[in-house]
Amino acid sequence: MATQYGVQLAVHLISSHFGSLVAKVCDCLLRKGTLTLANIIRFTELPPQQVKSCILVLIQHNCVQAYAMQQEVGFGEAPRVITQYTALFYNILHRMRFAKFLAIVSEELDKECEEILEGLLQHGRLTLEQILDRAKSNQSGEPVVQDVLRESFIKLVRARFVERCPAPEPFLAPQSKEETPARKRGAKSAKQVEGPQTIEQRAIAAAAPMDAKRFSVIMNTGTDVDDSPNVAVGEKRKQDALELDKESGASCEKDILWCANFEEFVRHLRHKACIANVKTRLDDGAAIVLSAMLEATRNEETKVKIENSVPLSMDTIFEGVMKSEAGRSMTLERVRSSLIQLGCAPGVRGAAESYSVDLKNIIELVQNDEVESIILKRYGKDAYRIFRLLSKSYRLLETDKISDTTFVEKKDTAKILYQLWKDEYLQMEKLNLHAGRQSQFQLWKVTKDTLWGHVVNEMYHSALNLSQRVAYELEQEQEIIQLPREKRVGALGSRFERLRKVRILLESSLMKLDDAIMVFNDF
Repeated sequence: MATQYGVQLAVHLISSHFGSLVAKVCDCLLRKGTLTLANIIRFTELPPQQVKSCILVLIQHNCVQAYAMQQEVGFGEAPRVITQYTALFYNILHRMRFAKFLAIVSEELDKECEEILEGLLQHGRLTLEQILDRAKSNQSGEPVVQDVLRESFIKLVRARFVERCPAPEPFLAPQSKEETPARKRGAKSAKQVEGPQTIEQRAIAAAAPMDAKRFSVIMNTGTDVDDSPNVAVGEKRKQDALELDKESGASCEKDILWCANFEEFVRHLRHKACIANVKTRLDDGAAIVLSAMLEATRNEETKVKIENSVPLSMDTIFEGVMKSEAGRSMTLERVRSSLIQLGCAPGVRGAAESYSVDLKNIIELVQNDEVESIILKRYGKDAYRIFRLLSKSYRLLETDKISDTTFVEKKDTAKILYQLWKDEYLQMEKLNLHAGRQSQFQLWKVTKDTLWGHVVNEMYHSALNLSQRVAYELEQEQEIIQLPREKRVGALGSRFERLRKVRILLESSLMKLDDAIMVFNDF
């Protein structure tokens, strides 16, 4: 959700990475919404060539999506096609998470894959040839064979950490008034009623390539073919066709742009948050079972925010559990009891029973924990008990009822409730009664949809402050940073050590805060 402080944080990230001019164009798109080039120039009051350059930088780094659409001009005149530009708010925020993305690849794949991904994160979009050239130029020590680098790249694509870039400027056909949003028909989709897509959502969907193309790599090395004289005529024709395919594949490969697949990294982090919550709330066994289920179905998830995990049979779950070292000590009965802990009621999939976990419920528990932690730290234990009661009641409660249930003095209860309402954590309604004498009651409740937006905006504000403080500290000590290591002695050495500790503290705090932001925004 692009709130006031969310926009400021996004603009600060763009400014620190690409400078003030690019940030000005980005700020214009985030605040004004989707615009044409002419309107961007008008609102920013920058020269046309500078605006074009800034937009190209933002597109290169996956922060802006362009799309074409038909615009009606006037009666009797033919409609014209115009290009619109929309800022990708969440992609901009992902720039804070590059270190997390690199850590995932380092843990799951290898160093060569991590270096390839680092190049894509640094440059936004690259062809395979550019990726391999950069990887070779950055090698220190013994050079790595190109085939090894290519294999590392293929590993990234197979793991879906890297994808083909979306179409640069998809065309959106005009929708008729009778046309309804396209929905997949089926039992699952029938349960979910989604509202009509915005033009921006349609543009992003139209730009995204199909999965079969999105994660496919054209190999220009071909396949080993027997070229001996005894080869049959038909086989020889196949060889000639393969040679032509190799030549066309090599030319196509040079034109294909690749980028990091943020969606897959967010899915990994969502799974990690669910497993961590289950481990803390339940036990290690339940966490191992959930981890095995999510790992087995990761590529079958159609979107990041799925409500329930993909159903699996008991045999498949048990097989996945046995793959981990910690899971090998678990018996089948232990796995069954862990599924019961996770709230998995067996369903029927084909001829066998299947099990699915309610991931949406787990994420909601994580969100509740985050907000309750804020209340506890900011307002104390009494406020924590009061807020927890209201968040679980899902209805309006009167002050006396809250005081009696939480064992907090009525005077203190009223004071705490008023403070939480003033800070927009609660909603208050007044009820006037006219039985005998007029009296007024104050009723309180937690409205989570509204509260979550308020909490995220506060988190954006805190993240912005931390980011600005890091930038300020680095700017103040620029001379110390540029000094050679041997000259950082005495007072200069103490200043550098202080900067190092302050930076570690601020950046680690920012990473933890970003974890909380992702719980509400991305999970």
